[in-house]
Amino acid sequence: MKKVVFSILIISLTNSLSIANETITSAKSKIKGVTVYLSGAQIQREAEISLKKGVSYIRFDHVSPYLNTNTIQVKGSGTYTILDVKKSSRYPEPKEEKSDIIPKEIKQSIDKLNDSISNYNFLIADITSKMTYLKIEKDILLKNNVFTKDSLATLKESLIYLREKLLDIHKKEHQYSKLKSKHAKEISAMQERLNKLQNYSSNHKSTINNSPIHFIEVTVQSTINTKGNMTVSYYIQQAGWSPIYDIRVKNTTSPVELMMKANVYQNSGEDWNEVPLTLSTNNPLKSKIKPQLQAWYLNYYYNGRGLYNSNEPMPMDSKIVEDDLLSESNEELSKRSSSSPAKLSTDYVVQSHLMASANYKISLPYTVKSNNQAHLVAVKQYEVACDYKYYIVPKYDRDAYIVANMVDWEDLDLLPSKANIFYDGTYIGETRINPTANDTLSLSLGNEPRIFAKRKRNKDKTKNKNKILSNHKATTISYDIHIKNNTGKTIEVIIQDHIPVSNDKTISIELESKSKAVYKEETGMLTWKLNLSQKTKEINYTYKITYEKDKSLNNLAL
Repeated sequence: MKKVVFSILIISLTNSLSIANETITSAKSKIKGVTVYLSGAQIQREAEISLKKGVSYIRFDHVSPYLNTNTIQVKGSGTYTILDVKKSSRYPEPKEEKSDIIPKEIKQSIDKLNDSISNYNFLIADITSKMTYLKIEKDILLKNNVFTKDSLATLKESLIYLREKLLDIHKKEHQYSKLKSKHAKEISAMQERLNKLQNYSSNHKSTINNSPIHFIEVTVQSTINTKGNMTVSYYIQQAGWSPIYDIRVKNTTSPVELMMKANVYQNSGEDWNEVPLTLSTNNPLKSKIKPQLQAWYLNYYYNGRGLYNSNEPMPMDSKIVEDDLLSESNEELSKRSSSSPAKLSTDYVVQSHLMASANYKISLPYTVKSNNQAHLVAVKQYEVACDYKYYIVPKYDRDAYIVANMVDWEDLDLLPSKANIFYDGTYIGETRINPTANDTLSLSLGNEPRIFAKRKRNKDKTKNKNKILSNHKATTISYDIHIKNNTGKTIEVIIQDHIPVSNDKTISIELESKSKAVYKEETGMLTWKLNLSQKTKEINYTYKITYEKDKSLNNLAL
């Protein structure tokens, strides 16, 4: 029996020691890096930890309340074992403490009221003094009896003077009395307000923030007292970035400078203070499951049903490109001349690829508050050789437009976005970048008013003709295009126009002349490529439409 009791005591003592060896520690963690996706972001927190022998619970406090618990990852270094990880929250004990610090807005109001009351007291003192002077003047006038010894005429004049002076004094006394009463009421109202504010400030109590504290709790076990490091990461959806580009053109013989920037935003509930960012083109919310192509059955059309259903996956491709981070030693930095160009934030970006997405690692720290406001971050700068062309569509615009045709653009990982155009340092306007599968990416850089074209109907060649003994009539339409180059140099310009295309067998369209234009019959497009000097160039095209005489055509004037 004694042995059983002794065993029970040993088990109880062992359990007590085990419980005693379980400790809860709040790790002082900091955000060490953030990967921002087009939608969402991955946060990485790091902390140094001290562990006692046994089981410990490490808490990473003040994490985002919106984190996805399925994405929590934990890594560490040290002689301990990670047993479990979970996300939780707790409420601090509600407390009220008397604060010696008066809220800023209350203090400002008190100071302002004190100043106002002081100013009004000075005004009342000034009015009181003026009223005293008036009383003295009035007493002197009433006590002065010299006019009794004067003649009747002098007496009358003295009485008139006395009456006027007394009336003037009475009027001023009345005005001062009203003004004094008004100021006294204003002081009384301000004093009442001041008393309330002073009473509030003297009894002011600040309540400790009772909002929940969200944390990640990591359970670890160690066989010894030890120290180590621990990193937790998690994904939140309340963040993202969108690209925007700057296109800078010095002239039409220089390469295009293309700068990629990012509008970064977040509303995760935790501020990112001085944090290195990595921008990723990946979208974690997009399904990563390969589409399954199903059988395609074709049937006849019936009301209420379509011909077929299809599900075609979008093609995806990936390339691997890596740029080295530009860095300098302290010795190299000291040798740099003060007149050398300043370094750009894009010099601190490393581009890499992961699967089908591009990552831009920015070594410069950025601060992004949790306020859903966009923060502009410079990402990458490229210099791209371009073939510049001038295009004119005189039917819609008389001016030529400059187009930069970029050939080797696939490795730039461009995203669809708007772009700001700067020509020779001057802001011109906006265009759009629309990357496609084409070999050439064309960027419209705005108009060039020194190159223009005028399109005018040639009345001599335009005519209507009815065919004798026929149900058809013919209309001939002709246009002259005059192109002028005032740039002072010979350029290559592309002119585009078109003639109508018929989808009715009873309407026939025939191109009679085209001035050496390239003509695509299926679309009606006419394209001229001209080497244009400063001289005016003229081209003409004429076409004939034959159609039923008892019918009218739409858009004939076009």
